[in-house]
Amino acid sequence: MDQQPKQHIPKRKSKHFFDLVVLGFAETCDQLFNGYIKRTFLFRFLSSISIRYKIAATITILLALTVFSLGYVTFTRQTAILRQEMQNRAEVLVQQLASAGKEGILTKQELHVYSTIAEIQKKSGVVYAMVVDPQGAVFIHSVLEMKGKMLVGKADKAAMSAEDLLFQETIHEGRPVLDATYPIVFKPKNIKIGIARIGLSEEALHAAIRKQKIIFFWISIGFIGAGLLLSFGLARILTKSICTLEEGMRRVAMGDLSRQVAAPYRDEIGRLTEVFNQMILGLREKLHMEKYLSRSTVRSIKKNRDISHLKLGGRKKHVTALFSDVRGFTALSERMRPEEVVKLLNIYLNLQGKVIRQWGGVVDKFIGDEVMAIFEGQGAEINAVRSAVEIQRYCESLNWARAKTGQKQLQIGIGLNSGEVVMGNMGSEEQMDYTVIGDNVNVAARLCSIALPGQIVISKVIADLVGDLATVTKLEPVMVKGKDKLLEVYNVTDVKGSTRKYMRQTTETPVVYYPADLPNEMQRAVAKNISPSGCLLEVAAPIPAATRLCMEIDHKCFHGLKLRAVVHHAKKMYSKHFVVVRFEELDEASKYGIIAWVHEVESDIIDTVASPSPVETF
Repeated sequence: MDQQPKQHIPKRKSKHFFDLVVLGFAETCDQLFNGYIKRTFLFRFLSSISIRYKIAATITILLALTVFSLGYVTFTRQTAILRQEMQNRAEVLVQQLASAGKEGILTKQELHVYSTIAEIQKKSGVVYAMVVDPQGAVFIHSVLEMKGKMLVGKADKAAMSAEDLLFQETIHEGRPVLDATYPIVFKPKNIKIGIARIGLSEEALHAAIRKQKIIFFWISIGFIGAGLLLSFGLARILTKSICTLEEGMRRVAMGDLSRQVAAPYRDEIGRLTEVFNQMILGLREKLHMEKYLSRSTVRSIKKNRDISHLKLGGRKKHVTALFSDVRGFTALSERMRPEEVVKLLNIYLNLQGKVIRQWGGVVDKFIGDEVMAIFEGQGAEINAVRSAVEIQRYCESLNWARAKTGQKQLQIGIGLNSGEVVMGNMGSEEQMDYTVIGDNVNVAARLCSIALPGQIVISKVIADLVGDLATVTKLEPVMVKGKDKLLEVYNVTDVKGSTRKYMRQTTETPVVYYPADLPNEMQRAVAKNISPSGCLLEVAAPIPAATRLCMEIDHKCFHGLKLRAVVHHAKKMYSKHFVVVRFEELDEASKYGIIAWVHEVESDIIDTVASPSPVETF
């Protein structure tokens, strides 16, 4: 009994000793913090600064880092773009010289090559241009004394061994130069018969880079200075819950209006969050309401957003008014169900709206089966006529496709007139519409009413303004309501300019193609738009015009059909290659499918009488 306590005493002492060590270490750290760290100048200085200045300093540092990061990325990207543009320019020039040099080397005629070099030297920044034979001797040089000399430099050797386009940065006579080399190949035997070289001065490039650095420096200073001033003002009201509100703002800035921000507190930031949530609801309503307003109305509201009260009235403007109306629509709608009428009408209204916007017009309003559009400014008459012609052509092709498949078709009559009108806010102080009013608008509406199906009736004013740009036939003068004299009218049958027969649909459809005479060289592309007549392809490498292609378009309209097409023209934009191809021998079934897809419009009809939708609660 006496030994049992002795056995447990060492254990209790060990545990107590460990507790004392831990407690002593904690007390030492606390004394060190309270005694030494708190007595340091830096700690005393930071702890004495107001929290608003701490937040302001933090925001300023973050802003500076962001500006410098974005500026560095932007500066790097701009430098790369400038270098790429210079290389593209050098590529064009050296290929031009290679083409001329090939003929000169083969024929031993130097005059044409000298002429090409002289033209190239007229370009800004060209330091030298030369054609070199396979042995490394200069065949022709922009400096006549260099003719016949052997080139043995490091850059010269690299150029002689180039099998494709080669860019080198060298020093020529103390100046930085971008050297572009292109091999001259005799294609029938695939023999390299020489090289063409162009030297472009990089001094302008370096000057542009220095200018960008200076601009970036001052922009950074401006942003940092502005951020410093703003941060001091905003730091007073920043709290911990601002992070949640900031996240909500970031989502809204990215276009996400689906979620609201939680407001757990009832302080100033909480009330601000509630206001922010109300703003999200307002933005949702605004986005939906804009679809019910014409673009001219939306522009007017945005232009006057700082005005507390929009006033009735307007100003005089020169416009071209376009009215279109479906012929025989009343009789047709009596034989169709309302939902069928809506679906059919939306197809033709959507067609007209797209064409009008593409030609710079604005759809003022849809009045049942009628469209009222406005083209502002002097000289807009020809675009209005082009849009009218294109609408009739699209309707003709659409009606042809719908007739072949046994569907209902609509015929449209169009009237146009030009002149001064009053454009502005019309209506009452509580409800107004931004539209145009005037006799010239009324005349356009009267001309539309007398237009036959598929006809475009224009006034003498427009006929005189468009002149020989449009093909017109004079009609019998008509008496329109509100006029004392007969009105001279004309029918438009054709117009000069880029008007198409078929509407195109924007898409991102994969395409596989190969040249008609090279079936093993399969290539991939992307169709950017499609119509029954052809499509626009984004390709990896340029394709010459008039090249015949065999292609397969991965789209439901083609059903795996192998198409034959010919390249109409090619172009390069933003370092990407595009070609417009025309289909050959496209079967009618594919044409029907493409036209139906291009003009497809979703129209949902909800039967609220038979099955009322539930009310959504929040």
